[in-house]
Amino acid sequence: MRYLSFSLDKEYFAVDVMYVEKVVRKIAVTPIPAAPEDIIGIVNMKGRVVTLLSLYKLLKRRERRGGERITHAANTIIFKSFSGGEDQMGFLIGKPGSLIHIDDSDIRLPSLTADIEENFCISGVAETGGKLYRIINIIPIITMHKQSGDGITDAYINGGENNEE
Repeated sequence: MRYLSFSLDKEYFAVDVMYVEKVVRKIAVTPIPAAPEDIIGIVNMKGRVVTLLSLYKLLKRRERRGGERITHAANTIIFKSFSGGEDQMGFLIGKPGSLIHIDDSDIRLPSLTADIEENFCISGVAETGGKLYRIINIIPIITMHKQSGDGITDAYINGGENNEE
């Protein structure tokens, strides 16, 4: 399978490319007051509101270098909308990587010593090119946010700056 790789604080991650709509470099993020802690803010992608999630918070990790509440330009991965609606989600990432190929047979289960919070969205680990990648499964992340019904994107449809590529 093909995966999009990226790094976040010297750790490597990969996500199945079939879920990725685009990688956007240097996009302005609009913070949302009183948002749940795993929501960094929103971005406006040509009239579509995209909720940006914190991978740090989803993995229950301590933030480094001052945290992720960023309002200036940031690199993001924007995921496709599978609900047929306009709601979309994305991750703030450190450095975009490249497309990598990982055979299903090369993917191992996540470590049993990892926190259960981390394992809910990490479907496996694989080594390629001398790097160990955590494979992110975005389905439980999307499901969690749809079920929470926080209405964040609906409440802020007109927020943010217009970010034309």
